Amino acid sequence: MRILSSGVYAACCCAVGMFIGCSDSSDNGVSGENSNLSSVTDDFGISSSSSFTGNAGGSSSSGDLISSGAESSAGNSATSSRMQGSSSGSVKSSSSVHPHRSSSSGIEQGNSSSAHANSSSSESSFVYTSPANFADTVNGVAFNMVYVAGGTYTRGCDNCAEPDKIYETPSHKVTVNEYHIAPTEVTIAQWNAVMGGKKNAWESDKAPKIGVSWFDANNYACKLGQKTGRQYRLLTDAEWEFAARGGKDGIADKFKFSGSNNVDDVAWYSENSGGKSHDVATKKPNKLGLYDMSGNSWEWVYDWLVAYTDADKVNPVQLTGSGNKTRRGGSYGEPADFARVSRRAIRSRDGAADMGFRLGMSTELPPGMVSPCEAANPSAATCQGDKNRDCRLITTADEAWISDDYTVVIGENGVAAVSGFPNVSGLWYTLNNRSFNVVTKSGTKTYAYYVFSEDELTMISDDGIPYRLYRRAASEAKNKVSLPTVSNPKTLAQLIAAVEPERIVTDEQLAHPDTSVRDPRIAAASGYTWFFDGRCCGGNHKYRFHLDKSGDAEFVVMDYDDTHHENILAKGRWFTVGNIGLHIVLNGKYFNYLYTAGERTMSFSEYMPAGPIFCHISFQSYERGDFRIFNKTLFDDKIKRPRGFNGENPVYEAGDYQWGS
Repeated sequence: MRILSSGVYAACCCAVGMFIGCSDSSDNGVSGENSNLSSVTDDFGISSSSSFTGNAGGSSSSGDLISSGAESSAGNSATSSRMQGSSSGSVKSSSSVHPHRSSSSGIEQGNSSSAHANSSSSESSFVYTSPANFADTVNGVAFNMVYVAGGTYTRGCDNCAEPDKIYETPSHKVTVNEYHIAPTEVTIAQWNAVMGGKKNAWESDKAPKIGVSWFDANNYACKLGQKTGRQYRLLTDAEWEFAARGGKDGIADKFKFSGSNNVDDVAWYSENSGGKSHDVATKKPNKLGLYDMSGNSWEWVYDWLVAYTDADKVNPVQLTGSGNKTRRGGSYGEPADFARVSRRAIRSRDGAADMGFRLGMSTELPPGMVSPCEAANPSAATCQGDKNRDCRLITTADEAWISDDYTVVIGENGVAAVSGFPNVSGLWYTLNNRSFNVVTKSGTKTYAYYVFSEDELTMISDDGIPYRLYRRAASEAKNKVSLPTVSNPKTLAQLIAAVEPERIVTDEQLAHPDTSVRDPRIAAASGYTWFFDGRCCGGNHKYRFHLDKSGDAEFVVMDYDDTHHENILAKGRWFTVGNIGLHIVLNGKYFNYLYTAGERTMSFSEYMPAGPIFCHISFQSYERGDFRIFNKTLFDDKIKRPRGFNGENPVYEAGDYQWGS
């Protein structure tokens, strides 16, 4: 069975990896729509007669951002009003042309940065000139980029607070190649120059653009690349921390924050921001001339958030993960500790609140990274097959759905295997493109599933085991499983005939559900509710999902800002369909989830105790494919908070009734 791509979720006129070649030499312009290098404005759209030169660590104000004659990060004097030359070459996409993309979290390659020769006073001596900072302009707004020479540093923090160690330890050696980085977070002026639109009356053009999802940030880099012919992109996690530490010249300082051990020198954070973001570059820069890498706005990086290993790494990119993406730098609304250069936090790709980003650029993409155009618009999986065997799940002979911990093989012949403790294998079927079921000798194992794209799948089992899986070459799997031989296999019709009646839903019932049906397994027992503490997995949020027997439902996030408040994510009247679909209706609109219910037989931590559990997968525009695992918990004052900034209203609008991916 062949998986066919149906294109993309959103229209985007792009050709992946087809950016034109360009040179940073002052003798070569960059062709592209509304783009030129001859008329350079500053980061905020203010005209300047000098090109951007950066700051090597002096005390530069935002007004000096363009005209400063400071020494560049590479060690050369960059006072010329014209940009110095850099090596040129065609922009290449590293999205694989092979059938499978690599899922390695630490792909290594040699450091291609060349050593810098020292300048000589002799007129006849060769003088090495490093690749220069440069600027592109789009619709009159400048996009300045700072050159970062490659180097090796220690990423992470071994003496950080205990809760932070999950994603900051062990510290380890990382080598990165050369690249360019924006001196500031993308501003409102820069955003509007590329995406269109105008700032609101209360906004400053110089303020960071906040409220951007990971997909939005990639889409922006895609469009900017189309206009300039350069390979703009998100930074990798390793590149971000190297730059935050000041690059090769700054790592020896071992500053706690980006450019200082005094957070007030370099960061807008909860104690000095007045509860709002500020114009970029109004605090001191670090040695690379980079501003606000501590505080002001959270910044997206490309990588999934996964615990470090102690192995040395070269140009690492975390391409897979069971949780979510990585955000860096802290923000105006977070405490100072969040602004540390090694601090990492988790964030849903669809989440946009308080999120901004900073541009990176290189002639070639880091290993395994796909182009921003492709990242912004993942290809949907479509195929034709039996309604009770979702062909989007089927793997070929040399494929598997894999993660760091699990492997799933789903055969076209009706046999499947799932790695775990223990492994699960047998005949399989699906119901309504919502539940994946494996019939074993001891019974049927059920997984709610959501197909995010042709290469990504989320599943969660009835005993609360989550799976974020990626279609890869079977040889890459860490946990090998193979399809078993089933003697005297039942037909698909026989398997479906044995399904419990409450799980069978006709197309008509699916399209027009009975809203009075409520799965008693997830209705809250008297005095109890469902509760999830994100500290189990590196987050700082807690969630309560209360499904009252009367039919009232409320899903809230709490402690999102360390003020012990809560915001409503969903509310209304709830019902279930086929013991797998959970829907909450509010004023004729819906919040849609997939769910499983079961029992955790043993305690894994204080956050994951033994007992009844309720798990869900979201599949609307917010946090698509994300999952949470709730424990049965006493409904007392410990998990109740005053209402947050949105009062009694959900912070996200309900949508249309949907029943699957």
